[in-house]
Amino acid sequence: MSNDKLLMTVIGHWSFVISVAIVCFTNTNLYSQVENVPVGNQVYEYLNRMNVKGILPQYSSTILPISRKEIGDMLKVIETKKEQLSSVDKKYLEKFQREFAFELGVVEQNSLLFKSDMKEIFSDKEKYLYAFQDSSATMYLEFLGSLFYKTVSGNNNTTNFETEQHGVRIRGTFKNRLGYFISVTNGTVFGDRNFALTEPRLRQNYKFNDLNTPYFDETEAYLRGDADFFQVEIGREYTTIGTGFSDKLLLSQNAPVFDLIRFDMEYKSLRFVSLQGRLEQDKPMFSGLTIVEDIRETKYLALHRLEFPLLEKFKIGLSEMIIYQRFSPEWAYLNPFTFYKSLEHALGDRDNAFMSFDVEYFPFSDYKLYGTMLLDDIDFPKVGNHWWGNELGWQAGIFHTNFFSCDNLDAVAEYTRIEPYVYSNRVQGNDYSHRNVGLGHHLQPNSDEIFFQLNYRASEQLRLYSSVAFERHGENYFQGSTYINVGGNVLEGHRSFDDSTAYFLDGNLLKTFSFQLRASYEPINNFFVIGLYEFKNENETWHSKKISSNYFSFQVRLEY
Repeated sequence: MSNDKLLMTVIGHWSFVISVAIVCFTNTNLYSQVENVPVGNQVYEYLNRMNVKGILPQYSSTILPISRKEIGDMLKVIETKKEQLSSVDKKYLEKFQREFAFELGVVEQNSLLFKSDMKEIFSDKEKYLYAFQDSSATMYLEFLGSLFYKTVSGNNNTTNFETEQHGVRIRGTFKNRLGYFISVTNGTVFGDRNFALTEPRLRQNYKFNDLNTPYFDETEAYLRGDADFFQVEIGREYTTIGTGFSDKLLLSQNAPVFDLIRFDMEYKSLRFVSLQGRLEQDKPMFSGLTIVEDIRETKYLALHRLEFPLLEKFKIGLSEMIIYQRFSPEWAYLNPFTFYKSLEHALGDRDNAFMSFDVEYFPFSDYKLYGTMLLDDIDFPKVGNHWWGNELGWQAGIFHTNFFSCDNLDAVAEYTRIEPYVYSNRVQGNDYSHRNVGLGHHLQPNSDEIFFQLNYRASEQLRLYSSVAFERHGENYFQGSTYINVGGNVLEGHRSFDDSTAYFLDGNLLKTFSFQLRASYEPINNFFVIGLYEFKNENETWHSKKISSNYFSFQVRLEY
């Protein structure tokens, strides 16, 4: 057995032992469901709104997902302040109280496919193929199904593709301490394959992309132990970290899901998170980068983060990330309570280290100001000299509920700027990516974006969104047969012969304007109809070429 496999086996075994110990040797609380709620669940949007309105001050959306138990506790707090809610917010609260009835200690009113009356298919009850609960364990089985259609027209070109996706999701908790979750889906793509590859989830899918088949599959699965103040998770699950709404600077859902081991610790209002992830190295490699690591080595992510409140109206977050390559995980980075940047120096300055600082500020009810500063690398004596190695990214925005005193209308305004070479690295394979897709914001380095969005909840069944985005990006380019690197690609780090200065938006300047309208309608509980229209105009300024496109997509999704 290789050192890599041996060490991961040891870590996995110890994580399992810790989880079992949590189950066997801690007191249990009735109605604790400790499995997480997937990042895409609409309850997070509702909790964030309650947070900004001042009804749920303890909530933070900077790290997702969180457990069903935590969400249940927050819904209880909202219930105590129900008189402050709008009529639509009250309807959403009732909806989520049905979804999280078990966590609230309420007798569940579920619809089971093979046990309930067929007319309950059209009811507001939570729907499952099968559900089981007793004093020691719970299990819920759901069918997942989706039909998706997308078309684009513009510049005398019209094309489309469709997907069909189906699978199951199983989740539950044992002894109120050990949660489990597995979601497995398979799908088929029909229509224009090249257009389908513009869809992020398909472009990053190994089965569809690398194996060149019409099929794709996705799996998330984990075990999670919870001892109230301490949690441990091992498996694979989408995780996001950051304050942004257009996208997250630190960890987003843009890259494929990866395997991880995650530890969480909470004491009163302090929260600490440590994460170790296994990534895939980027191929093909960018010619000219420094080669330090053997190509057979594995790529890893180490991340830890501390969150705490300050002066009641502030929430502060401090994070460190390391991308490194070894034949097995680096023992030094497995220590969650250390300073990664100092360790990186001690280990030979061969890894890609990041630090970040973020803040959320609530000046008064219905307003949240937020921002994140990401330091990829910095040399203070060279600040202001356009040295390529001063790599910073930052994001700032405002979230306002009840915009223009309109109940149920929220507004977001946000600016994101990512300097040249951020996320990339001078060492081959050390860029901040997984399977050639950036782990952070969707913007490439050497870019910025202005983003506006309006969210309106017309009813507990219908949500409407409208957004506008202005993006600028300085692309790397060819000058004759010479490739000029201006720091515009996460996979293309600075080479020894590249210019030592880097100017923001240098290179081929691409300007993009996009306008989106999206509607999500849930006529029957767990049955979704989602439509999206997008107009996009791309201005390739280096040769005065403009491309306008109209996109339309339609999805029907069922969770039963």
